[in-house]
Amino acid sequence: MARRFCARARFAIKAAVDLPIQAQCEPPDDDRWFARMKASGIDTLGMHLEVVTPALRERIMPGKASVPLSRYMEAFESAVAVFGRGQVSTYILAGLGDSAEAILTMSRELIELGVYPFVVPFVPISGTPLEDHPAPTPEFMKSVLQPLGGMLNAAAMRSSDIKAGCGKCGACSSLSSYEE
Repeated sequence: MARRFCARARFAIKAAVDLPIQAQCEPPDDDRWFARMKASGIDTLGMHLEVVTPALRERIMPGKASVPLSRYMEAFESAVAVFGRGQVSTYILAGLGDSAEAILTMSRELIELGVYPFVVPFVPISGTPLEDHPAPTPEFMKSVLQPLGGMLNAAAMRSSDIKAGCGKCGACSSLSSYEE
């Protein structure tokens, strides 16, 4: 029921305004949903890993960690086949405990699949369980974003080529400035 409502909503949005749309979801049980989403008018897709180290995923986000990284990678591959290279993205939150090396290793794998790894700094929000967790230092962010920008440049993947979504906007990260 909810999926039909969402599909109708996407059709209605596309009929009213000619704006690209990004949908965000967890990997579906059935990869045929990617084609259905695309057919309903979705231009880009976000499936957000947020944390890339399995043990850290289980500690920080146990519900989300119940979907194994291997399932995300399968879903990314299927989604890229539908939406196209660079039109599928994932958020990775730097500063939650993943090492720069772990983020860059995962980013390299994602880029090889055609997924844009949008790395953003974790920002603590008061009133949440991680309100006292420190934000990453500028040095840590540079140690991730500078080599990641080089990887994206070498792969000819640029945020400016994304049709819609967080990577296109870029307001949450300075990653695009390292793509040059």
